[in-house]
Amino acid sequence: MERPFAGKRILLTGASSGIGRALAHELACHGCELFLAGRDALRLAETAAAVRAAGGRARACSIELGESGAGERLVDRALAEMGALDVLVNNAAYGVTANLADVPGEEFERLFAVNLFAIVAATRRALPALRRVRGLVVNVGSVVGRRGLPTIGAYCMTKAALGSFSEALRAEEARHGVHVLQVEPGMTATRFGENRRIYGDHPRHYRSAFTLSAEVVARRIVHAMARRRDRLVLGLPGRLMVLVNGLAPWLMNRLLARKTS
Repeated sequence: MERPFAGKRILLTGASSGIGRALAHELACHGCELFLAGRDALRLAETAAAVRAAGGRARACSIELGESGAGERLVDRALAEMGALDVLVNNAAYGVTANLADVPGEEFERLFAVNLFAIVAATRRALPALRRVRGLVVNVGSVVGRRGLPTIGAYCMTKAALGSFSEALRAEEARHGVHVLQVEPGMTATRFGENRRIYGDHPRHYRSAFTLSAEVVARRIVHAMARRRDRLVLGLPGRLMVLVNGLAPWLMNRLLARKTS
């Protein structure tokens, strides 16, 4: 088995559940050293224990990334405990379901704090260490960052901004040898729906025949990491949405307006 990340030191956020937990399990098979971060200390400890059981090395740090300075503190702690950093995986995020007019101002602030500003802060703090090893930044966004959708517009905004951050950072850091992978999954079977904040009369769960498993997403991400790809779009509906929106945005506008009428 090819193990391109053997011995690599990796900081992974949002590791207590969903895609983050699946990524931790997948990377454990590569013989890397993981520094796992998340909000749920108990579930995070379970992830770390599973990594060790699979033969990997793992440390865990419970942290609320929405707090001021949390991104920098997390990177500082990871560097202090591991001594260096080869890969930063920015996976932590949460969602809000509401019409844009109904999202409280403080919720907008928290959403951007967790889904964007903490990522920017952690990445900026990690860049000197990553430059020394020609490292890798992985930003886990969403396919809805390519097209704003009704009732999740606030979440779409954060993911669109993350995509722009990834593209600009990739170009700027190329001369330092640091690569940036932007991951854009479609609907994935995780606890994301349970953890969303909802304002108004909206369903908590969405049904789809094309829901991806977190394990499949994790395998595809690690494969893209090993090949230092620029972007990874996952899921047939998401890829079709990007295609249709690029070719006929007027059609997407009509379809979405009809859906919400």
